[in-house]
Amino acid sequence: MKTPPLQQFIRFVWISAVIAVFIHLINYMGSGLTVNYLTNYKYLLVNFSYAFIIGIFNITFITLIQSKFSWREEPKTLIVLGILGTVIVSVLGFFIARIVHSLWIYGYTFQYFLNNESLTSYIFAVLIAIIVSLAFHAYYFYKFGADAELKAQKEIVEHTKAKHKALQDQLDPHFLFNSLSVLASLIEEDPKRATEFTTSLSKVYRYVLDQRQEDVVSLSSELDFAKVYLNLLAMRFEDSLSYSINVTDETAFTIPLSLQLLIENAVKHNKVTERQPLHIEIFKTESFLVVQNNVNPKAQESNRNGIGLKNIKNRFEAFTEIPIQIEKDATKFRVKLPLIKNQYA
Repeated sequence: MKTPPLQQFIRFVWISAVIAVFIHLINYMGSGLTVNYLTNYKYLLVNFSYAFIIGIFNITFITLIQSKFSWREEPKTLIVLGILGTVIVSVLGFFIARIVHSLWIYGYTFQYFLNNESLTSYIFAVLIAIIVSLAFHAYYFYKFGADAELKAQKEIVEHTKAKHKALQDQLDPHFLFNSLSVLASLIEEDPKRATEFTTSLSKVYRYVLDQRQEDVVSLSSELDFAKVYLNLLAMRFEDSLSYSINVTDETAFTIPLSLQLLIENAVKHNKVTERQPLHIEIFKTESFLVVQNNVNPKAQESNRNGIGLKNIKNRFEAFTEIPIQIEKDATKFRVKLPLIKNQYA
């Protein structure tokens, strides 16, 4: 939970006070342990003003640049701007603190302040600012690297979980049960089609077994599998289901069995009857493989609606920054799968 601004301010005041006391004690020991120095409150006020003003300037500047730039996407920009900027604002803060020191705490005139300013004081301030800034940005760069490594490990774990879950979800037992029922009918009615159906069914399960350890597969092999799978469904539903595949360039890659899950979802969540046939289209755009079907929703949707799509999203996120797009209108439902350009992406 983010700390409220007022609490942050109060905490910073306390930090500045602690720094002021610490510097005061060091100076006290350097002055020969004189009691007059220890009890002089103006020295404490001076130390506090420097710590507080320079700190406020730097915190404001760092908050500003971190709101504009990301450590993950632009670390070099943040480092360069951070180091140069903190030096500049530290010197500016040092100048303001010296005004407070001279005019407010000690009551000197502004002209007296200007007459007694020297370049040496600011050189010292610049050196201190550079050292502090380098230490600060080295810490944040290390923290960014550690966070990035942790995020990468989490992504690997999540991808493994998603992949395992995807394999569990593939080819619902109902699919096998329905396929065997269709096969039993075909054996009596049309032995030749029964043989074709058996061959296609074996190809489907062979593909599942062959691709279960793969992260990505060629688009051509996934489309070949989709054709076999759709042929099985077309034999099962006959005139109630039709499909078209219009993909000419098959050089990209995709997640294995992603088409099967989308086709299965289309059958699961829509009516597939002669009066309300289901038509599934697969086609390719410049950046996406699109699976589209007409909408004939069943009266009661499955409680697991959306889980399969979420699983596919998680698996694609490990290989491409382009998100899956899901679109639905009154007549069409489509899912756009981003094309993976490199097999080892």
